Formats: sequence, structure tokens, C-alpha cells
Amino acid sequence: MKKIISILLACLILFAGLLPAVFAERQSENTYPTIIVAGYSSSNLYLDGKQVWHVDGNDIVSAVLKNIARIGIGLGELAFRQPKYLADVIGRETVRLTQYIAMNPDGTSVYPLTTWPADAEHTQFSYLYENYNGDNVHEAEIMADIGTLYGDDGNRFLFSYQQDFRYGMVDCAAALDKYVDSVREFTGKDKVNIYAVSHGGQTVAAYLALYGEKNAVNNVVMTVPAIGGAALAYDVLSEKIDFNEEELVVFVENGQMLETDFNWLVKANRLGILDDLFKSLVHNYVKKIVGYWGSMWDFVPMEYYDDLKNSLLDPVQSAAIIEKSDIWHYQILPTMGEKLRACIDRGANIYIVAGSESPSVTGLREQSDAIIPVAAATGALTAPYGLRFNDGYKTCGTVCDDPTHNHLSPGMTIDASAGWLPEQTWFIAGYFHGMTWKDEYLVGLCKTLIFADDLISVHTFKEYPQFKDSTAVNYSVHAAFDRSAEGYLSGQDSALTVTNLSKKYKMRIASVAVDGADIQINVTKVVYLDPGQSYAFAITGTLPEYSLSTVDVTVNYSLVGSVTPIGARTQTFTVMNGPAPVYDADSPYAAAWHSTVFDDQVSDAGKTFLQKTGLLAFIKMIMNRFMAILRALRIR
Repeated sequence: MKKIISILLACLILFAGLLPAVFAERQSENTYPTIIVAGYSSSNLYLDGKQVWHVDGNDIVSAVLKNIARIGIGLGELAFRQPKYLADVIGRETVRLTQYIAMNPDGTSVYPLTTWPADAEHTQFSYLYENYNGDNVHEAEIMADIGTLYGDDGNRFLFSYQQDFRYGMVDCAAALDKYVDSVREFTGKDKVNIYAVSHGGQTVAAYLALYGEKNAVNNVVMTVPAIGGAALAYDVLSEKIDFNEEELVVFVENGQMLETDFNWLVKANRLGILDDLFKSLVHNYVKKIVGYWGSMWDFVPMEYYDDLKNSLLDPVQSAAIIEKSDIWHYQILPTMGEKLRACIDRGANIYIVAGSESPSVTGLREQSDAIIPVAAATGALTAPYGLRFNDGYKTCGTVCDDPTHNHLSPGMTIDASAGWLPEQTWFIAGYFHGMTWKDEYLVGLCKTLIFADDLISVHTFKEYPQFKDSTAVNYSVHAAFDRSAEGYLSGQDSALTVTNLSKKYKMRIASVAVDGADIQINVTKVVYLDPGQSYAFAITGTLPEYSLSTVDVTVNYSLVGSVTPIGARTQTFTVMNGPAPVYDADSPYAAAWHSTVFDDQVSDAGKTFLQKTGLLAFIKMIMNRFMAILRALRIR
């Protein structure tokens, strides 16, 4: 019997040793497994085998129902600018739901939490689906699509990294290093691909900076990465909450892919009610939950780190947090570009995809994707939000100084030549944080990057330019000139091509207005566009013969049969039509958008009155639309 058992054990050991080889045989020679490193708070956390985080929708619904009467009272008081009662109701429930993820002042966990499962075998997508109904699978929509590129058995090539998101980058990078080695050993492959989102991008960047010399990665795609920090962390820790209601509504429209527009209802209508509520909530509750998380401190952008650290962290009690976050801010981040480029030189293909042209939804007035500042995601140089680099601006070329490469965004707000990876970074205007798989352009780009055999640059594919206006359906309409690269306008252009982005509504084009140049878009007849259909409108007028200035093009439209009676989208284009004016370094910025008829004709007092009534955006849109129609009638 012992002999039989010995033989069986030997067979099992031999079989186990062959598993990596069997896995490797299922892949082609140049195919690597893909690890998903998901966004903040995605991973489940466990205490003694019991899941204590992630809070799901049922928990939230239960908490709401339990407190429905109190919430009603709180909403009534909030209407009269008394936020404390509602903040206390929400705050107490938030603390109850998050009690197990609290951290001590020294950055250690109050409870001994784990991220089970944590090894490659038990975080393989196929294993998680077969044994746990997909629990612990991250970014299921994205990875399901990526998995199809492997073939019918794609889930066997996908791995879901589990991360205790509370810890800082020094710890997270070390944990990811062990996991990458685990996947390599399990699959028998010497390298892996990595697809990262948000906080996952920050983790991956830290891993590449600290462990890149191991040369263990093939392709890395980081979407909306919080490499240099997140506006939300600063806004919360500093308690400088200043909600941008319009951006918040657009964020929801984008996330839900609503083919209708509501954001103009709150544009520039700074009610302040949400600010009062969240400031009270943050001060009394939220900071007690996240205030000692190393990740929150590594999220603080460098320019704000010293002041916040000195004012909020005790140098003795929180010495361990400070020590590791100092390493991140003072040693790792300043050399990030150098470290990433060194990884590329060793054979890794590393890419960054970022959103732009939005302020933070919580207050920080910087170029961002509504959560992550563009500079923090890419290392690029940006103009302050609401401003652009002035006419004639030439890129600084601190990383890419090739005069044939244009790394200046069409809105002249981003200088990518100063970024960590100017040749491998894409910027999508209007792309909101975490909405990658909501935009067909981005889906195609990311799938191309994650499976590329060779290093791709922003010049490789014409269909994937470095700068792009989002074509997500919630934007309804997209415009581009016929002969220039997207985002640009020259004297060679003779038409503006307008596309209906909706998938279910017919669109009526009412007018197209151009601000910043004496040209007109001739909407001389009623034009209806079916979903996905385009129409080319002729251009008249004279374009100035100079370059490196901008024009704004606003398409006014209606979605037939939808709840959007009127809508408008403005896109900014760089003029490239002759010599550039001399850039005035003493006056480095100009307004990001040109004044409209409304801006020129309505007094400041009138604008203030309309803003207080909440009608500013609506009246501005109606007036600009009406004047554009009048111009079109004159053309006729």
C-alpha cells in the first residue's frame, strides 16, 4: 500500500510540475498572460475568512431604508443650508460600513485583513468563474473583451490581482512584484502583460520604477493612472470641497452612457449645497476613515504634499506613514520618467492613456479627467484649467525635442513634450475617469496596445492620434475639418464634417458657430442625421494666415424623440495656416475659450443675475444658437 501511495504521490508531483508547461503550450510563442490591476478599493478584503469589504449595492440600499425617515429630515434641513443632520446620518452609516478598514496612526491595519485569494492559480479568471461565480474578478467588462483576443479559452490567460488598496506605493509595488512572479511561475512565461486602471496605474508605475530591472513585463497599458496623485485626495484631506455641479452631472451622463444632455441645467450654477454637506461629512467622518491610509497620502500631488503632511500627520505617531510616503514623493516620483523610459529601453512596451479638458468634480481647478490631474497621470506640462498657452507657444521639448513631432494639444492646453513618455501617451478630451470601455476609440486603442508585438508610438496609426475628442455617445455630436488632422484647421479645409454619435436618436443640426476666426459653417438647410451618420458643411469666410492660435466650433442640435430639446457641443481646434506669432513669455496664458455673442452682448450684471437664477447656461445657449441661425440665414 505504501508503495502504491508513493507512486501516486510521485505522479501528482510530476503532474503539478508539468502544469506551467501545459499552460504555456496553450499559448503561442509570443503570447503572454495579462494581469489586471484595478482601480481604488476594487479588491475584496477579508477578516478571518469573512468578507468585510467590498460594500455592495444591497448594503447601501439597506442602510438607506433603515434611515429613510432621518434622511428625509436631513434633506429638509439641507434645503435651508443646514447640512449637519444629514451629514451625521450618512457619516454614522459610512463608519459602520467601513469600520473594518480603519488604519492606526502609524499606518498599520486596525484589523488583520487579507486579500484572499492572492496567488496566481486562485486569481486566474477561469478559476474565479468556475469556483466563485466570478467573485474577485476585476473590471469584468474590460477583461472579457480583452479575453476574446486570446480565443475561446481567454479566461485562462487573464489574472485578477488582489490588492490591499489602503497601503502606500512602496508596499503595493512590493506586493505586485511577488504576484507578477507568481503568474510567471504558474504560466511558465518569462513575462506578463499588465492592464491597469487609476490607482492600479499608480501601483504599476511604482512597480516599474522599483522592480523594472527584472524585465518581467511585455506590454503595459495604464489608463487614467493616478501616478502623480489624485485631486480627490487633496480635496478631501484639505477639506477644500467645492463641487462642480456641471462636471458631476456630465460624469454621471458619461458613466451611464446617456444619449441625452442635462448638464446645462446646472452649468455655472454654484449652489454650494453639496459643498456644505460634504465638508461636514469629510471633517467629521471621512478623514477618520482614510486619514491614515498610506495610499491617500501617496495620492496627494507633490505640490501640496509638504503642507498637508506638516499640518495633519503627527511626526512621531505617523512616522512610518511619513517615511514611506516621503520615499514615494521625494525619491520615486521625481525619477518616474527616467525609470519608465529605462524599462522601454530594456524591451518593455509601456503606454499611458489619459483624459483631459475637465476640472476636478470636487474642486481642484486643474486640467484633469474630473478625478486625476493630467500632469499627475502623464507628467505633461499643462495650462491652468480655463486657460491655454498663448498664441505662438512652442512646446518646451524637455523630453522630446524632435521638431517634427507636434506634442501640443489642439486646445493648446497640454504640452506632452514634457511628459514622462511623450511618444507613448494619448490624451482624450472629455474622457472621464474610469470610463475607458465607454468610448469605441479608446477600446480599439487599448486592445491594440495590450497585444502589440512592437513598441507603438503616437505616430504609428493615423486612426489613433495623440490627441482626440471623445466620441462617447453621451457627447451626442462630433466635428472635424475635412483635410486637416483631427483637432486642427488650415486654409486647405473646405468643409466641417459633423457626426451624430447617438446610437438610437436622429439628430437635427440647427446651426454651427465659429468663434475666434472670421469663418462661417454654412448650415443652409435643415439637416437630419441618422445614428452614426455624418454630413459635410461647407466653409466660407477667410481664415487668418497664421498658426498656433485656436478657434472654437459649437454645433447646436436636437435629438429627435429624446428628452433633450436642445443641445450644444463646443470643440477647440488649433489653426495651422502660416507663420506663428511670437510667443510672449511674459503673458504665457490666454482664455481657453473665445468669447461668444452672449459674452460680448450681455453685461456682467446681467450674467450675475442669470447665474443666481440658475438660467445662465440655458440663456447663453439659446442666444448663441439663435445668433448662429441668423448668420446661417444671411448666408442663404
